[in-house]
Amino acid sequence: MSGFNYIGDYLGAPLSWVLRKSGAVPDTGLFAYPVTLAAMKGQLMGGMKGSMTLPGTEATEDVTYKQVQDFMVPTSAGKPFTDAPGTFDPSMAPRKTDKNAPLVMDRLGMTEGVNAKGITWEKFNEHRGYAVPGYVTKAPQPGDVVPDSKILSLEAGGPDSTLLTEARKLAAEAGSDKVVLAFDAVTCPFFRLYAGEEFAEAAVAAKVPTLHVYLREAEPCDVFDAGGMHCTTPLQLTRLVPWHKTEADRRLVASETKAFLEQYYGKGKVNMWIDTMDDKLEKLYEARPWRQYVIEAKSGKCIAATGLAPFNPIGKLNKIKAALA
Repeated sequence: MSGFNYIGDYLGAPLSWVLRKSGAVPDTGLFAYPVTLAAMKGQLMGGMKGSMTLPGTEATEDVTYKQVQDFMVPTSAGKPFTDAPGTFDPSMAPRKTDKNAPLVMDRLGMTEGVNAKGITWEKFNEHRGYAVPGYVTKAPQPGDVVPDSKILSLEAGGPDSTLLTEARKLAAEAGSDKVVLAFDAVTCPFFRLYAGEEFAEAAVAAKVPTLHVYLREAEPCDVFDAGGMHCTTPLQLTRLVPWHKTEADRRLVASETKAFLEQYYGKGKVNMWIDTMDDKLEKLYEARPWRQYVIEAKSGKCIAATGLAPFNPIGKLNKIKAALA
């Protein structure tokens, strides 16, 4: 790992401690280098938001499945494949390291068996299947009654429920006729850098409650560290998060994500559940790596749904804000 990551947090350890303890630098324990991240957040946000705005699209508009597919697999749109972060092709060589100055993204957790190759075409198909050319969405669209399914308590041994049961409870408690369904996965670097924060601020400002469901991991360190930011860069996680093998694995990272999101929603104001281990809700809502829906609480009808993440973040936020108004 480059010493670049240590500048704010280790060379200046006493100052780092003071900044974190005073609250001047937010520190929920999620990030390995919170002071360095705080210093670089604006620069990172600008670069990452810009890089996720698809060429040929309006930044203020969300993306379609076809636009994402054409970008991620350019040969499907008749364009040449250039081996670069975020693009894939059946002919691609495995990627273990990516460079995007000043960042070096090393997939240090992908070490065993086929995973040791890094990111491959096969991995892309397995973990980002909705972005594979030719896939046609089956997810709920505006006007559809959204599907219901079981959700598991964040607490081991706690009572299970269903998505719409809990969504309607939240709406009734808040006196709202709408509710946000937030399907979360903190290992996506775009989620933890800005999306989690910005969507929270929008919902809080609109006084619309949010029901959170933690999904299958977006970028588990051991099998699909897609962005290469899980184990390195200022966005490195304190605890590296592997593929969920048990409900306990999913509950642990969901609890960490709840604590992270409470800095934006308010302490005790994040209602977090987890998807079942067969990933049923993820499949019904095509939610990976993360996604938000706004629905009518009473009817269960979809008002708006963000497109495939993390592309065109400004457009996604605009869509959600309009639906919350």
